[in-house]
Amino acid sequence: MRFRETRIGTPESDEFDHMERPRRRKLWVIVLAAAAVLIVVAGAGAFTYLGHDTPATNSDAVNAAGSPGVTGESGDAGGSAGLGAGASASASTGPSASARPSATGTKAGSTGSGPGAPPIAAAAGKRWTLGYSEEFNGTSLDKSKLSPCFDWNSGDCTSTFNEGREHYQPSQVVVSGGTAKLIAAPLSPAYPSSACQNGSCTYKAGLVSTSRPNASDGSKYLYSFTYGYVESRFKFPVARGFFTAFWMLPTDPTYNYKTEIDILEQLGNEPSTMFMTYHYNNRDTAFSGNKGMYNNGKCPVKDYSKDFVRMGLDWQPDHIAWYIDGVECARFTDAANIAKDPMQIILHLMVDNNWQRRSGAGLADPTLTRQLEVDYIRVYQQTAA
Repeated sequence: MRFRETRIGTPESDEFDHMERPRRRKLWVIVLAAAAVLIVVAGAGAFTYLGHDTPATNSDAVNAAGSPGVTGESGDAGGSAGLGAGASASASTGPSASARPSATGTKAGSTGSGPGAPPIAAAAGKRWTLGYSEEFNGTSLDKSKLSPCFDWNSGDCTSTFNEGREHYQPSQVVVSGGTAKLIAAPLSPAYPSSACQNGSCTYKAGLVSTSRPNASDGSKYLYSFTYGYVESRFKFPVARGFFTAFWMLPTDPTYNYKTEIDILEQLGNEPSTMFMTYHYNNRDTAFSGNKGMYNNGKCPVKDYSKDFVRMGLDWQPDHIAWYIDGVECARFTDAANIAKDPMQIILHLMVDNNWQRRSGAGLADPTLTRQLEVDYIRVYQQTAA
């Protein structure tokens, strides 16, 4: 992400992406160096790698992170301290029964008929089919469906995008009560990483993705798809310096991501603006569904943090359309520039990235703990009726 500094939260139309060019150049250096090391080690008949983070139990994760229900700090937008942080019991019990059912259907495994269809009709002669579903009905993260790390994990998970503060750790993904809690909390001692601010990650955070579990052992992507309707229902935190990101990248093991679809980028200090963006032309060109702050295209501008919100995206050969709670907000229709390759899904909670700092909305209180609570992630595709 590279953004205009003169107007809070307003992206430059041609520079609005998750990984800056310098970050990608550094990545290529790392990849080439790593390849050389592997060749040498293979020739010696040995192979070693950095040790994995050991996932903690659900109770350990919550205790390590602190109470996700912490409320009240001067850095919250508009003085609305604690909005979106959730009740103190939410990390262990999940949302109440009245809050959890979605408008598109009941939770998988419930007494209802299962997840419902997208809020839009299928094309003539076709029907919507549920191709992927993670309902978080268990007691731990199902690693056959989701990884707690990003695509370039090689054994020690992964760190922030765009010089934030967070290092992602499996222990920060807590599954209970029908939801997953992606928890961001202070980390001590700090984790050394050149990706983080000043080479030091001072937060630990939760991430889930359908990427490869380990980029260095031949792992395949856990899930990818080409064209369909993807949706997640979640409750994001309101606190200055926290950032919710729900997005997709191509499944390219060389990290040559030519396109990027940001289903949602949400700055924690402003819960009424839901940034929706498509990056194409090697991610040098962008289409934004928003016209600056306090604008969500055709969707209402209101505080979306007060309850769970459904963020959806319909990706088809002739359009990309964004939805909030089943209402279409914006549509991109330049078919020649629509992504055609399989994509992976990423959802996570960031802390104090460079967009926020440049906008004057960086982290004000480095002792805060917050969580992104996720009800489900689903993908529907159109098949012959």
